[in-house]
Amino acid sequence: MYYHFKSFQRNELAALLRAGHSQKETAELLGKTASAVCQELKRNRTNNISGYDVGLAKKMTKERRIKANTRFRKI
Repeated sequence: MYYHFKSFQRNELAALLRAGHSQKETAELLGKTASAVCQELKRNRTNNISGYDVGLAKKMTKERRIKANTRFRKI
């Protein structure tokens, strides 16, 4: 079953990556699959040192959700 990353999990993900944990270790510590962590990092990739910025990831996620739901709005 797939569960989205929650806001606090994104914070934990960034902290674990900064601490030098691998994606597999990070996934185990967060209780996610390694592929879910890989997807999250791929979706929200940045050009900074760690390759993942929490604030930007949250902003991009919110923008994607708004864009996905615009097709269901009535005029």
